[in-house]
Amino acid sequence: MLQSNISTTFVCSSKRGRKKRRKEGNECLVCGAESVGINFGVYTCAPCKAFFRRNATKLGSYEFICKADGDCPITSDTRRSCNCCRLAKCFRVGMDKKCIRTDDERLERNQLIEYNRQKRAETKEPIYLVNLLKYSHKPYSLLSSNDQILLQNITNAYEQTCISLRYHVHLQMKNDDTLSIGKFMNSVSHMYIALVDYIKCIPEFTNLSINTRISLLKNNLNQIFRLNSALIIHATGPVDDTNTVVFKRVFPDDLYLEQCRCVFNLIPFVYDPILLKLIIIVLIFSTSLSTRYDINQQINSIENISSIQDFYIELLWRYILYRCSTYRQSVQLLTLFITRLLHSQIVNEKLSTYISQISPNQVNQLEPIMKAMWLDEKNK
Repeated sequence: MLQSNISTTFVCSSKRGRKKRRKEGNECLVCGAESVGINFGVYTCAPCKAFFRRNATKLGSYEFICKADGDCPITSDTRRSCNCCRLAKCFRVGMDKKCIRTDDERLERNQLIEYNRQKRAETKEPIYLVNLLKYSHKPYSLLSSNDQILLQNITNAYEQTCISLRYHVHLQMKNDDTLSIGKFMNSVSHMYIALVDYIKCIPEFTNLSINTRISLLKNNLNQIFRLNSALIIHATGPVDDTNTVVFKRVFPDDLYLEQCRCVFNLIPFVYDPILLKLIIIVLIFSTSLSTRYDINQQINSIENISSIQDFYIELLWRYILYRCSTYRQSVQLLTLFITRLLHSQIVNEKLSTYISQISPNQVNQLEPIMKAMWLDEKNK
């Protein structure tokens, strides 16, 4: 009954629609050439990325003049013909000048990269652990038709919520002395909202009472957010969409390094197109991922929630069996992930303790979702 409900509640997009989204996602929104990822907020090719970085900061000190009527067509063949219209189109499609790093910021970031490279060399820790997720020659029939539809719908739901153009933006702040933990939390609030939107695509979640849904989010969303951050970093690229210098300024050195290690440890799992997206669904139906029992929300209908989680756990296990070459590798993969998740829980509690010390003035300025997720009632 549960499986039938799931497979019919999701709306599976047609093949034509999926191909269209992939095609649009791989095109530069400025000239139409193949994109290299999201740069300064939108999909662009490497030449348009470099062009915007060089020219966007010249506005006000250099006059761009169009020799035609100010509406030159910008394509991969004509993009060099008119800098004025090309730059205007960059802004029109949503490229953000605030995302361009200054010379000092680039220098500081390069120094940080070199520092992290040296630390890895000292500990002799490999950049990536052995990836156990290998496509084998197993028949796809190991997954039922309902499993295949559900996994595709999970992917579609994630693409439409978390991996969307509005989600991929830089931290809208400068790396300066005015940066505070409150401003930083507000800068990522949209990422929390996108993650909640993804979870709301799960029919079993939306069928729960409002109080139960709120309790599940309060108990589990912060931990899940770290998993989702690894996915987003992988999707957008660490060069243009993660400002580690900002992180280092906001948090104490030890907490900053532990958070970096958490994301780093999740890297082997992000290359699979479905795994972490499915794990997020499994984890949202936990009674609590937090070890702080003093702030856990009371959850009703635990038996019903457990049955929902069991269904997705079984789907997760079937998918892992399908993706891994052997049963032993399947066990190794799941065990490795659980170990990494436990370490992430410890870091999350340290982070929670640090954020709980936020000043009353900063508390008042926090976005509602950040207050709800990070502060207990007495601190609000």
